[in-house]
Amino acid sequence: MIVITNKKLVKYIEDKDALVTEGRKVTREMESIETKIKNFETQEKLITGKVKPSPELGARGDALVEEINRKIKELEVLGKEVEEQKLSAVPKEMKDEHMALLKKNETLERERNKIALKIQKIKDRLIPIIQKEVKPLLETEFDDIETAKVKDGKVYISTFNHLEDFKSKFKKR
Repeated sequence: MIVITNKKLVKYIEDKDALVTEGRKVTREMESIETKIKNFETQEKLITGKVKPSPELGARGDALVEEINRKIKELEVLGKEVEEQKLSAVPKEMKDEHMALLKKNETLERERNKIALKIQKIKDRLIPIIQKEVKPLLETEFDDIETAKVKDGKVYISTFNHLEDFKSKFKKR
């Protein structure tokens, strides 16, 4: 374990950790919303499955199946009519809440991506500083940096040895 007291490095790591925590919070919220969205979709399928399109639409659909190569566009229009009839059975409040959740989930996903970009920018600044500070302190040419964590205003850097890792993996085979 290597300890560094570079204040700039500490600040970068603290900022990155805070953003990672924020991103994970957004992810948890997105997962909760996705569960609600799936529940709405299941409920909507149950409701629309009970709705029977008018017999006229069914007959027109059968006629179009026979002429599918010539009338594919007309079949698509008919399909939209059937869909509209089925979807009209879904309560407006349910449909509105479902759409609102989909929109919120999309917004949260964009927010999470923005946070990830900020994290990457910090990492891009952080890694060269850590490498510059730690390189002279490494014991062998096979040692490398594994993680950098901030604790009590100091950066604690754990290292690993590529050669030892290779040896242990080779023995396992």
